[in-house]
Amino acid sequence: MKKRYLVLLVATVLLLSFSFIVSGATQFKLSINGISTDIGTATVNNKIYVDAEALANQLGFNASKTSKSINISTKNDDIIPNIIKSISPSVVGIIGNIDSGDSTAGGVALGTGIIIKSGGDILTNAHVVEAMSRIVVVLTDGTGYQARIKYIDKPSDLAVIKIDKIGLTAATLGKMQDIVIGKTAIAIGTPMSFQNRNSASVGVISGLNRSADGFYQYKLIQTDAAINPGNSGGPLLTTKGEVIGINSMTTVNAQGLSYAIPIDTVQYVLNHFYKYGKVKRVTMGAEFEEDYVALYGLPSRNGLKITSIDKGSCAEKYGLKKDDFIYSINGVYVNTLVDLNEAYKSVLPGNKVKVGVRRNGKVQSVNVVVDELK
Repeated sequence: MKKRYLVLLVATVLLLSFSFIVSGATQFKLSINGISTDIGTATVNNKIYVDAEALANQLGFNASKTSKSINISTKNDDIIPNIIKSISPSVVGIIGNIDSGDSTAGGVALGTGIIIKSGGDILTNAHVVEAMSRIVVVLTDGTGYQARIKYIDKPSDLAVIKIDKIGLTAATLGKMQDIVIGKTAIAIGTPMSFQNRNSASVGVISGLNRSADGFYQYKLIQTDAAINPGNSGGPLLTTKGEVIGINSMTTVNAQGLSYAIPIDTVQYVLNHFYKYGKVKRVTMGAEFEEDYVALYGLPSRNGLKITSIDKGSCAEKYGLKKDDFIYSINGVYVNTLVDLNEAYKSVLPGNKVKVGVRRNGKVQSVNVVVDELK
């Protein structure tokens, strides 16, 4: 692995609250911790009945049933091993030669990946594979396959590699609503040595919407993970065994400060990969100065200051000027370049965006048709 590493987490207790929301005379919607579910309910003799197996699965518990009984286990000692057992066929080790361009240097690097398509597509970090001259993927059963880079996007640090193998077990991708501070998270990877493939760690989600200045252009999940080289590209999982992040980096000289790429960024990049063959990003053709208050994590709505505008750019075309402050994109406040990139995730080249501008103390909105970032 190169300069970034991966993931682990620390156990927590699941606190649950249930609510039934009336949506009709006898129709009820089951919510857990305020989050709506698709679990079916039935009303019989003024009592509400819930599918016990579906409820257990929703909570990440282990349910086993016979024709006459059902047993639900809420112990981590039962839940987590079953999750690891079920996800392990979808987790791969990645190893390859590093071509440094120097005949006296080079070596071998390793990382982790997660199978996302049964036909051989594997998601990992771009920094794991970008410098590999030969990539080998090793499945959980120990069989190895040569891989090639299918898609790679350095700004998001995500890549899809491909092996010629069908019938693989693809992981299930989760949802952003499943990423909650304090919830249990499970990380699987290849720490330190290739003989440690599919090592598992358990912890919590420590924070959301984190920035890693100079390393990542999008917001990250913070975990209390104990990180080791080789975990990069591995999955961060919920107690339902769903992927909510791709483990990517840690903080040097700090304890328990590690980061994963959240599932919304993963989905954004994958959608572009499979639709366009690359991530189609947008630009206004301007350079910005970030709000230093926001960079320190303090509340601010000062916005981004325009320091220069490219000749012939859409910023010039639609009347934006040097020293303008851009404070929002389509109603979303932006104070840092990470904020701006996040706001751009829902925008394609040629789309019209509503830009909130503050000029000489006066606020106005400007509609800008954005260009594609080349």
